[in-house]
Amino acid sequence: MKTPPIGSVGYVSPAMVKINQEDHVVMITGADRRAGTGSSVVGINPHNGDILWEYTGWSCIIPAPPAVDAGENKVLITGGYEAGTVMLKVKKKSDNSYNVTELFKNVDFGAHTKPPVFYDGYFFAQYGTNNRRDGLVCMSMDGELMWKTGRDPGFNKGSLVLADGLLFATDGDKALYLIEPDPSGFKPIASAEVLEIAADLAEPRYGNQNWAPIALADGRLIIRDQNQLVCVKVAE
Repeated sequence: MKTPPIGSVGYVSPAMVKINQEDHVVMITGADRRAGTGSSVVGINPHNGDILWEYTGWSCIIPAPPAVDAGENKVLITGGYEAGTVMLKVKKKSDNSYNVTELFKNVDFGAHTKPPVFYDGYFFAQYGTNNRRDGLVCMSMDGELMWKTGRDPGFNKGSLVLADGLLFATDGDKALYLIEPDPSGFKPIASAEVLEIAADLAEPRYGNQNWAPIALADGRLIIRDQNQLVCVKVAE
């Protein structure tokens, strides 16, 4: 099986979300300025490749974070390059077709390279783009920006994972943070510099480029940048 062409590609991976207790594969395409076309968000039947629904009211030049299942037939879409975020509600109609409703947009919450973490009704993401340095940001289910760290700490294109109710976050450079995911404010529990700055950086203006996803298994965290990979023990 295969879908028909759906638009310009980016770096985004497909994501599985639940709509009316059914699996939908959600794919996001990139905006093509030369062709004058915007992004599209499509829901695809994973069994036969049919396109079930489409939304074209949001635009990102090069999308990277996959869609996030926000529960209750809601899908959160985020992007960098000042694209921000949009929350969609997908509803199945009596004729088995689908209707897509835009619930809100927020340009002050986004994610440049990794999808947001959804925990206890709030979203957490790193919103460092080419022109913004909002750092770690928190947003409610209804689109209210709760807080942001800005440049201190910067959290520029780092990575986030949730484990045992806590966030592990790299800052995009050389530090690792353990954070309580609290909507009332940024609450770091501990931090440590776990990567060394390479002396021969190819692009010094970008820092250490610790932009890769982190992976946690059996109390050990794998972190890498452009020059090294380390394993950090984070639990007994």
